[in-house]
Amino acid sequence: MSHWYGRPRIDPEGQPPQSTSYAAVTSTTSPTDTGSTAGRGEKGSLWVFAGQGSQQPHMGAGLSAAPALFERVHTAVGLDLAKVCTFEDTPRWDQPVVQAAILTIATASAQVCRSRGGRPGAVLGHSFGEYAALVVAKSLSFDDAIRLAVARGQAMADLADGSTAMAAVIGATNDAVAEVCEELQRSGVSIHVAAYNSPGQTVLAGTSKGLALAARRLRGVGATRTRTLSVPFAAHSPYMKAVQERLEPALERIHIDPPSVPYYSTVTGHRVKRPDELRDLLVRSVAEPVRFRETAIRALSESYDKVLEVGSDRPPRLLGFIGEICRCDLPERPTPCLCAVAADSDAPDGRPFAGGRPTSSLDIAAVEGTT
Repeated sequence: MSHWYGRPRIDPEGQPPQSTSYAAVTSTTSPTDTGSTAGRGEKGSLWVFAGQGSQQPHMGAGLSAAPALFERVHTAVGLDLAKVCTFEDTPRWDQPVVQAAILTIATASAQVCRSRGGRPGAVLGHSFGEYAALVVAKSLSFDDAIRLAVARGQAMADLADGSTAMAAVIGATNDAVAEVCEELQRSGVSIHVAAYNSPGQTVLAGTSKGLALAARRLRGVGATRTRTLSVPFAAHSPYMKAVQERLEPALERIHIDPPSVPYYSTVTGHRVKRPDELRDLLVRSVAEPVRFRETAIRALSESYDKVLEVGSDRPPRLLGFIGEICRCDLPERPTPCLCAVAADSDAPDGRPFAGGRPTSSLDIAAVEGTT
């Protein structure tokens, strides 16, 4: 059977989907979609935001909007991001710091684009990148998002005891990776799919033993490489239950508005509008797989003529995945213009992305927003 990224999903009404083909997934409508045609059949830009792994030294140096946001972060949570993101050659990326930094740089990049006339037609975030997407969509205030980022990061740091880890699998299909995981789980091995990034890249989370066993099995089903990531915990897996328990009350205390532009959730693969559903998905996201491939397919089917990766320093973390998704999953659709913004000089249209296949980008930065 086709697993469609690991196992058959259950829709909100409790029934299995009628089909797990790419065509069926990208033609269906989200249960929360009100039928708006924003972005459907119209030209515009899909703004995408990477999560952890997109951080770089000096990533705030070329952004005129960053200093004011650094001040707000210092006031809200006491972090000195000006020092970390501008002056330090080898920043210490502790979890609360790195998540606050990624959010701040993405927000600053988006502000520069907006100040020069850029506007998103829709937004999509990979893992923690969903927080930046919701800030840009005016669902979350920046100050609330920063407080959540620090709380989320600290809760994850408290789990980093070395007993679990993550690994990127390159070359094997998503279904093949999911099937190997399920076989190992039936044998009592703790291993989980954490992210479905592209047709040729899947991320796993689990114990060190589980990852090693999976790597050996996966070489027999097409994997050309398995790389352990520099993530000292098993994000997007059941190991994150303690993080969920700490994040849920923090989310209950903040206000969430409906997105001002279409927002695609990489937890469900659907557009989401309701604030209560957004709140629930932010809790679920830390322990459930990132369905970036599925979400990108659905968003790209809406006729956006450009994908703009906002806030990621060189190389862009997500555009390589999107290029592969277009080639493999949407061959009849013209590939949109792929561009990235990480400095004032890139805004508002972005610098063109001329990278190769996403597996080559992995050699430079393998984390790819997994946390």
